[in-house]
Amino acid sequence: MAAKDAVGRYGERVVAERLAALGWEVLERNWRCALGELDIVAVDHDCVVAVEVKTRRTATFGSPLEAVTPVKVARIRKLLAAWLASQDRTFTEARIDVVAVTLPSAGAAQLEYVRGAT
Repeated sequence: MAAKDAVGRYGERVVAERLAALGWEVLERNWRCALGELDIVAVDHDCVVAVEVKTRRTATFGSPLEAVTPVKVARIRKLLAAWLASQDRTFTEARIDVVAVTLPSAGAAQLEYVRGAT
């Protein structure tokens, strides 16, 4: 399980770095509460974004995006609400984005970004 966790953490790091390079403010990584965990919480202009990152080495078990089901999105929505309730800062908008990270055997990680998952 440690190798799987390392792959996931690597994917999250790649995404956080990419978001920062785009000018987003990364507020949290791996924020936890009793309901679960948010991979990344970031700010895109005035919008707070919960970014779910799914990382895979291969497509053997399907696309990383397929792992983000409507049930998972509903749980992320509850987690984002809990995160917002714990903050003093306010935002004009909130959304959930999903990033699929595929790690080829050679070369850079490939990212597929879905803005506003519902």
